[in-house]
Amino acid sequence: MADASTITLSITTLPDDISKTLTDETFSYTPADATEGYYYKLTAITNSSQDLIAKQSFVQKTSGATGTDAGTILPSIAAADKVKFLFVKHTGFREDGTTVNTADSIYLVFDGGLPAHNAQDAIEIGAGESWYGKFNNVTVDDLNCISAQAGGAGSGGNKIQALVIAIIDDV
Repeated sequence: MADASTITLSITTLPDDISKTLTDETFSYTPADATEGYYYKLTAITNSSQDLIAKQSFVQKTSGATGTDAGTILPSIAAADKVKFLFVKHTGFREDGTTVNTADSIYLVFDGGLPAHNAQDAIEIGAGESWYGKFNNVTVDDLNCISAQAGGAGSGGNKIQALVIAIIDDV
């Protein structure tokens, strides 16, 4: 499982009088074969709709197993390539990495539609928050994002620095 992406959480949820703590909740995805590789990028999320994942090369381990950050470079990411695992972290900063940005959130959609602060199907990732998921049939072009005011308050004006990590199937 050394090549797997693994997330371990400890969660306390609900009001104090009925709270429940879940510990050591683990979610992982291991690349299935040599066509799947890692994508990692510090990304500037703008206030205009954009693809979350850039069409650039991604990495495959040279031994034939995938999932390391050294080895063979796979072809550039294409629109139809499948996203198998995705992790997005709002760093809490603007794109320069030093100016704090807690007023804006990242809004993410998975259906190729336009993301917006008021889209019914958008996932909001606030400052300092992260989101992750495993997918079966989401393509690179299906993942769109935008920066807008936190809490769906309105359009944003600032670029957000986000960490984007994915495992992508080169179809």
